[in-house]
Amino acid sequence: MCKCGADFPSVANKRISVQSAAVLEDAVGGRSETWSELLPLWAEIEPMAGREIYVSAQLQSRVDARITVRYQGALSDTTSAATLRVLYGSRIYNIKAVRNLASDMKTEGTEYQQLFCVEGEAS
Repeated sequence: MCKCGADFPSVANKRISVQSAAVLEDAVGGRSETWSELLPLWAEIEPMAGREIYVSAQLQSRVDARITVRYQGALSDTTSAATLRVLYGSRIYNIKAVRNLASDMKTEGTEYQQLFCVEGEAS
């Protein structure tokens, strides 16, 4: 678990991009979804569980992760944050919930945020 506080700069060593989606229409009415960077952040990424599931007779992997970042107002509400995703390298994490924390990492506050994400699953 993230110790954060004074140690946060040393454990937040992953550069992530929080992205938002936009739907674009072409000249003939077709639609396509594009993602653009909303926030570049330093973060700590912790895998929480690993699972393999069968979908349509194919084995698929699913990894849940907890991403800890410094508090960002744009991510403070789970409802709006759940429409966003996190890009880390070539990996895509879809935000499912947000926990706003104080520096003790136990109580509600505005120092840090934990983003609970599912890798590769559409929001």
